[in-house]
Amino acid sequence: MRDERLRRGQAPLLLPTTVLIDGKASASAVQALAKRILYPPAGWPEELDDRRQVRGKLTVTFAGELPGGGRAVLLLRARQRSVPLMDSQFGLLQPLGHNAGARGWQPFVLPIGLPLTPDMTIQFNINAPLSRLLLGRG
Repeated sequence: MRDERLRRGQAPLLLPTTVLIDGKASASAVQALAKRILYPPAGWPEELDDRRQVRGKLTVTFAGELPGGGRAVLLLRARQRSVPLMDSQFGLLQPLGHNAGARGWQPFVLPIGLPLTPDMTIQFNINAPLSRLLLGRG
């Protein structure tokens, strides 16, 4: 494990700033996906509300950058069903936490494998509804 090289008050994750669903801009999709996780050093509270969700072919832009480079990963919250959750381009979502594999809303990580770049845009299509999407370093 290595220490993150972050500015004071910066979290190790980026929130989405623009979201396109099937090529159309959606402010409500940004609100649905831009929910923070608990991270006290940056003053982030836990924002957990699965009532707003997004599905479909998404193009998401994350403004800003994570110092130090590395590979991109998506941290997301998706509704688990009986079929494995996957993206058509990047593969299977990896479940996280002690309830991994349980039905309902669960945290997942999706390794993208692309180098992190400032103002990164990622296009994907996950076979489940999402209620959170954050960009991090893998």
